[in-house]
Amino acid sequence: MGKHRGILTVVILLILFTVIYWFFVYRILNKPDIPSEPDIFALQEPDIRVRILNAAGEIKIQLLDEWLVAVDDQKNETSLPAKSNLTISASQNKLKFEMDTLPEDIIADSLLLTCSVSKGALLIQDVPYGVGWWWEGKEDRVYEGELLLFPAEGEYVDAVIRLPLEDYLLGVIPYEIGGDSPQEALKAQAVAARSEAIMALRSGMYCGPHHDLTADVECQVFSGNAKRTRESDEAVRETRGIALFCEDKPIHGYYASNCGGHSEIIENVWPDRPRPLTYQQGNFDSETIFPIDLSSEKLIYRWLMSSPDVYCNPEYYKDLPTWSRDNFRWRKEFTGAALSRLIAKHKDIGMLQEIKVLKRGVSGRISSIRFVGSTNHLDVNTELAIRQIWQPPLQSSCFFVEEQGGLFTLVGAGWGHGVGMCQTGAVSQAHKGITYKKILAHYYRDSQLKFLY
Repeated sequence: MGKHRGILTVVILLILFTVIYWFFVYRILNKPDIPSEPDIFALQEPDIRVRILNAAGEIKIQLLDEWLVAVDDQKNETSLPAKSNLTISASQNKLKFEMDTLPEDIIADSLLLTCSVSKGALLIQDVPYGVGWWWEGKEDRVYEGELLLFPAEGEYVDAVIRLPLEDYLLGVIPYEIGGDSPQEALKAQAVAARSEAIMALRSGMYCGPHHDLTADVECQVFSGNAKRTRESDEAVRETRGIALFCEDKPIHGYYASNCGGHSEIIENVWPDRPRPLTYQQGNFDSETIFPIDLSSEKLIYRWLMSSPDVYCNPEYYKDLPTWSRDNFRWRKEFTGAALSRLIAKHKDIGMLQEIKVLKRGVSGRISSIRFVGSTNHLDVNTELAIRQIWQPPLQSSCFFVEEQGGLFTLVGAGWGHGVGMCQTGAVSQAHKGITYKKILAHYYRDSQLKFLY
């Protein structure tokens, strides 16, 4: 009897071992194909560090809850009562921490502020936004997460918020597309922004010594809690962990405010970035997609002077947000003298005589242009650099130029680089009852939606 019991025990153990072995083999074989370089996370939500300030010599903070401050990575923490007012300044590569209730100022190489309560917040005064663009300004902003502070070159304070990725998205979505946008547009924006954040983390394209991402237009606009809405928070929660994939690999979720009726292919905007299938074709922004190549100088005039039935055209879609309504088609005038002064900041070409378009992309956006002057000429060869010749920069590089009597008139279309999702078009589609999955399929053709975590 004992012998049989021993054999039975061995058999049971062998069966258990076999089941466990094949369970792990199955998990390995069916693990989603996510690149591992660099391996910033393994099927779990990552924390991210977002630089929110780097050009202020002094920042003022009001604590909305009780917080703790740690100096120079030390474990000892000092309690800071709610409603405390703090001033942090930089000098000689050191930080100075001032608060009325402290007996003396704290001098430190770095500071870490953590909240004593879950979802506690603080307010930072006069945070700049849209620096260098026509909407540039400052505003008070409320943040959650951990606040890391470092001295930066030029006697500035480097302020960084560290928080989970999904919490970061709560502060991105309402600023990027508007917290009052229809729910399916908010969800589409959440997936695109999550994809963009994940790929930015992987590539390190925005990173610095103390941060992974930045908080303004060069990356994604992250502005904390001020404009969050119940609807925008819900869009993030309901799409948690979902990202864009192409050919079974995660991809950037590029987007722009208004494509002007046609999106651009990536090589005409960022020729040095990866080119998955999704970004190798431009889209006519309509329910009925048909091929149209606006790189022709003959076609672009008619296109810009027309009013096509596309999702981002306010003439056909009346519920478009005010932040985009005036940017589907636009017109600007400059004197030759004013433009010559702007160009001279890059190269002295004398008095501007002619603007020659050398190359356009499929959306009509100019990717190479020549400014011809009385003594020399200047060639500019990227979409963003062309827009930045003007100060503030142009809405887009999709324009044609008319010159008469020394006056240069630009007639243009769209707001932004035009690659990926048109945020205005996404809002229009959502108002028509189109789901976020179909909106994303429209703008990111040949893509799939998969869970990252």
